[in-house]
This record gives sequence, structure tokens and C-alpha cells, in this order.
Amino acid sequence: MPGPSALTIVAKKTPGSFGALMKPTAVINGHTVPLNWGTNVIPAPPGVHQIQIYCQYLWKIGKAEITVDNSGAPAAPVYYASPWTTWSRGAVGQQPVKNPGLVGLALIMGGLLALLLLICVAGSILN
Repeated sequence: MPGPSALTIVAKKTPGSFGALMKPTAVINGHTVPLNWGTNVIPAPPGVHQIQIYCQYLWKIGKAEITVDNSGAPAAPVYYASPWTTWSRGAVGQQPVKNPGLVGLALIMGGLLALLLLICVAGSILN
């Protein structure tokens, strides 16, 4: 059970993704805090905290920011979800959030499939 001044960050990776290759990281009031996938309890003094969360891969992906105030009572948990693609932002909130970027991933995969189909059709026409 987190203490009254602790911050709780619940980090969710995309299903079947490269989550094993990257770890989430939080920057809380300018201080870098490595996170694990799942629930992370971080000691923090009472006050207003600026939190940025991202995943480190070849570059920082899935950046998301939130401000949390735990000065009067324990802060609600912060939920972070990594994106489906490296070009999408992450999602963060004080309620569970969905992994963003699934539509972008579907468009990329659909475009690649259409290109492959076009190459196959053009090859059979030319032969």
C-alpha cells in the first residue's frame, strides 16, 4: 500500500509488442525515475508534481505528460499506456487508458499489404 505522499504509476505496454525491448521511464519534477511494466510506487513529498513518461528505444517514444497533486491527500494512480507505433504519443491519465496508435498501425500494415498485392498482380500480368 503506497504511503500518503507516494505516487503510483501503472505502466501498460502494447499487447504482443516490443515491450520486452524497452522500459518505461518517468521524469518527475526533472528527476529521472526508471519504471517497470505494471505498478510502480515512487516516494514523493506532498505537493504538485510534473510527470513526463516515455519509453526508451532507439529514441524516446510515447511521450506523455500529466500534473499530479498529492498535497492534500494521496494522489490517484497515474495510468500510462505505450503506443502501438513509434510515431504516436503515449496516453496518460488518472483513469486506465488505452494504448494509442492502433489505427496508424492498421493503416501502415494495410498499405504494405496493398503494395504487396499490387506487386503480385503486376508480376502475373507481365508474365
